[in-house]
Amino acid sequence: MPTSTDGVFSNMAAKPDVYLGYDDKVPDEPLPTYQDIYGPQSDGAPPYFEPAVISVGDEEELLIEGLPVGSVGVFVVNLVVSTAFQIVGYMLTFLLHTSHAAKNGSLAGLGITFFNFGFYIRTHLGENLFDDVPNAPPQGHPGQGGEDGQYDMDSPLDNAYFAYLLMVVGSAIFLKSVFDYVRIRRLQAIIESSPEMNV
Repeated sequence: MPTSTDGVFSNMAAKPDVYLGYDDKVPDEPLPTYQDIYGPQSDGAPPYFEPAVISVGDEEELLIEGLPVGSVGVFVVNLVVSTAFQIVGYMLTFLLHTSHAAKNGSLAGLGITFFNFGFYIRTHLGENLFDDVPNAPPQGHPGQGGEDGQYDMDSPLDNAYFAYLLMVVGSAIFLKSVFDYVRIRRLQAIIESSPEMNV
C-alpha cells in the first residue's frame, strides 16, 4: 500500500528547533525565599481583635466596630422595651439596633427577661397550673395522673435547676451587655481625648 503525504500529517518529520528564550532559561542561582523578600516581620499574625475606628460625617461621630456608640438614654430605652415586651421586644430592638447602646440595651433586656422567667418558675414550683383556669378539665384528664393531680413526668416548669439556670444565664447576659457598653464608652473617651483626633 502506498503511503501518501498529503493532508495535515504530511510534515511529521519536520520538528521545530528548540529555543530557550530569556523567560525559559533555567536560573543559575536559586530563587529568593519568602523570608528574603518579606523579612522576619511577616511571621507575626495580624491583630484580629483590633477595633476599627472610623470618623464619619459633619459631627465627627465615631464608628467603633462599624457602629456609633450611642447615648445612655438609648441604652435605657432599648432595655425597657426589650424587658417590657419580653422576647418580641428583644427581637424588635436587637434587629433594629443602630448603635452599640441600642444593641447592648436590648441584650440587657433579654437578660432581665430570662432572669424574670427563672424567678417566676422558682417561686411557682409545685403549684398546679390548672388552679386558676376557669374551665379547667377534671382531675382525671390524660395530662395528669393520680388522685392529687400531679403530673406524670417532670416538666421544665417543675424543675428548680432549670429555674436557677435561667436566672444565671439571664444575669450573665445582663452583666456582659452592660460591661460591653461601658467598654465601648471608655474606648470612645480614649479616642476622643487622643491628640491625633483633635487635628
